[in-house]
Amino acid sequence: MTPKELKVLQNIHLMMLELERESPHGFSPEKINALKELLGVFINHEELELRKVSEIAKHLHSSMSEKHYVSFLVPIERLLQKSLRDDEFLILSEDKAPSQIEKIPLVLVLYNLRSAFNVGSIFRTAECFGVRKIFLCGYTPLPTQDKLAKTAMGTQSLIEWQEAAKIFDLVRELKSDGYQIVSLETTSHARPVQEDFKKQPTALIVGNERFGIDRDILDISDQVRKIPLRGHKNSLNVGAALAIATYEFSRQFTL
Repeated sequence: MTPKELKVLQNIHLMMLELERESPHGFSPEKINALKELLGVFINHEELELRKVSEIAKHLHSSMSEKHYVSFLVPIERLLQKSLRDDEFLILSEDKAPSQIEKIPLVLVLYNLRSAFNVGSIFRTAECFGVRKIFLCGYTPLPTQDKLAKTAMGTQSLIEWQEAAKIFDLVRELKSDGYQIVSLETTSHARPVQEDFKKQPTALIVGNERFGIDRDILDISDQVRKIPLRGHKNSLNVGAALAIATYEFSRQFTL
């Protein structure tokens, strides 16, 4: 990518972020058309990734949902290797080899997470508590991406992970393997996370930082759990919430 092309891509990203900020009030047709025109710069580019950027234009329209829009913003952020936050610190213990660490019967399912920072943080949490495996679904970033690898600070090589294209197929497979499916979400029927978990292998699902877990995924879950909060805000950062839930499961498992 030439410096000029990089500048165009950065301008596309800035324009898309501006539209995202305005999205709760609707998308301006004029701004959508301006964005489409800018995306068209890459329509005949020799690099496949940049040609894919231009294809976003045909999916954009002023009546689309905010959730639909974000799914097109994410690839631009990935191409620019953007991260919502960054982190520099991690202390790794050399007392035990990875093969000596006791695993708890818990796997994590990360569905449509957007932030490489959040996913890297979750890898660190999962490794610290001895989680068996992490499944990465939808557009959740992979550890092969530089920003995630930087935030995970090496833990991505210490815990098993797998990309799963279709979350419903994954849930069915986990259920057939004896896992109970628990979604972590703030809903009216969710049970507090500190209530007893069944003593069986568990798959814990978390969803997008803004939109949470889709209703149809909640419907096929065996349980929905929430973290009771007292403040004005009714949700935590997804990495922080998953750390609390993972700790609670680990605490109960080791009792």
